Amino acid sequence: MKIAVGSLIVLAGVAGLANAQSTPPFETGTRLSFQVFNGTSWTNSIDVLPGSNVQFRVTVSYIGTNTSVFALGNMRMQPTFGGVDNTNDLNGLDNLAPWRNNGDSGNTQPAPNGMMTQAEASLPVVADMGRVFPFGSTGMSGTSATGTRGTTFRHDGGANRAPAGSWMRLSGFSSSNWPLPTMTAAQATAAEINNILRGVAISQLSQANANGAHLAGTADVVVFRGSITLSAATDVRTVTISNAQGSLLRHGSVGSAVDDRYVSWQTSSTDLGSWRTGVLVENGLINVVPTPASLALLGLGGLVAARRRRA
Repeated sequence: MKIAVGSLIVLAGVAGLANAQSTPPFETGTRLSFQVFNGTSWTNSIDVLPGSNVQFRVTVSYIGTNTSVFALGNMRMQPTFGGVDNTNDLNGLDNLAPWRNNGDSGNTQPAPNGMMTQAEASLPVVADMGRVFPFGSTGMSGTSATGTRGTTFRHDGGANRAPAGSWMRLSGFSSSNWPLPTMTAAQATAAEINNILRGVAISQLSQANANGAHLAGTADVVVFRGSITLSAATDVRTVTISNAQGSLLRHGSVGSAVDDRYVSWQTSSTDLGSWRTGVLVENGLINVVPTPASLALLGLGGLVAARRRRA
């Protein structure tokens, strides 16, 4: 499933503007992909049994036409998990792996006290969750009494502006409200802009100033890893891993009506991310399929109910 985010108008003559600051309308030059591991490879959809642990990752790819783009620069996101089991009953809850180092890490803190290393990001299984080195040159703002910055929020029935249904959302500690999908000038307050900036911060230093902490590359750049353990509930359902609409960086500042959302890319060794692009989102799907025995019990339950109705 693909969702276009931001402008769909592609700039003409992009290569000739390689060193310029891109402004709206942006080319749809970034693919943000939420993927799951099927035991052999990474894919966008998987069928699993209740109670399974599913590994997931977030990758970013440049798919535009600017030939000077060579590395990811800067972005924000708030990964979401729709269709989750948030009901605390005998079947348990869907649970995400704990945040590494409470989600508070920087480019000078690789594993085990900071982000995951690139080598860890390529492993089939990881035990915790978080950003991937070296994409932590910007910290995740917001703190609590315990120092926790990376936070997993649960939303049910539209709580805190979430869509209908049951959700988990990853963001900074103080971003308790679901980000507004779009913003008018009046809605673009400092608080709403901060709700974006305090999301999951993915950014790296320029190549010239990174002291070795820099990663060039534009295809399937892994920026986040984690896992979700599903409850034992036998309901047939699909957990959709995606990004909260409205959580991407916004071109317009406080009080601006310019609502284009973007991911930025580096085009030179001293660039922090001047080439801004619109985003295409690829969701990850976890299809929870009960065991044959569970299906048989469900069928038996339906048969008994039908007989009672006829009686």
